[in-house]
Amino acid sequence: MSRRFAALSALAVGGMIAAACAAPASGTAPASECGRWAGQGPEFLTLEDEVLTGSDGCNGLNGSYSREGDTLAVRLGLSTLKACMGVDTWLRRVATATIAGDTLTVFDRAGSRIGILTRAV
Repeated sequence: MSRRFAALSALAVGGMIAAACAAPASGTAPASECGRWAGQGPEFLTLEDEVLTGSDGCNGLNGSYSREGDTLAVRLGLSTLKACMGVDTWLRRVATATIAGDTLTVFDRAGSRIGILTRAV
């Protein structure tokens, strides 16, 4: 019973995410932040309808974001906190990000650039 519920829940969430980023009936392009953004290593973020999920390569990240123009303000929520030997956990410090085409530049609370993610295909 619990496996069936989990599978149905995942399917429902996936449907909501797809609907949130799908092109409107008028045929205009979807919001440019929607989708998966990957770094040079195992780190990635997925942005869908103001919900953020991802990983720094060891720990899972989740939270929310709001968008104003090309800038995202990020509010991280609960995440795992495993010890990660040899993993650069820079993505855990995300506070804001800017979008320029297929590049998401990530900044910390002090406004310092801490990394770049590119749109995954």
